[in-house]
Amino acid sequence: MTIEKAFNDFMAAEFESAVDKSTESSWGGGSYSVELFPDGSYRVAPSDNFGNLYFTPGVILTIPTLGDEEWDEDPDLRYYDNAEQAMRDF
Repeated sequence: MTIEKAFNDFMAAEFESAVDKSTESSWGGGSYSVELFPDGSYRVAPSDNFGNLYFTPGVILTIPTLGDEEWDEDPDLRYYDNAEQAMRDF
């Protein structure tokens, strides 16, 4: 198991819903992050849960948000490609 597996599992299972959470949270000044663990697991949580004194055995990545032109109230009409590319670039 590896951090790469955790990343791939997150991208396949929860990426779009996590981006939605991060986008909605950003309207109030917040964000979401994903913590990837060496055992291949991951967790998604509000970024402020991690804090400055939190030491992780893995990697924490901030989940990008959708811009106004990418967001639509209808989830089927949202555009995630830019957010996905940003996540992969991290």
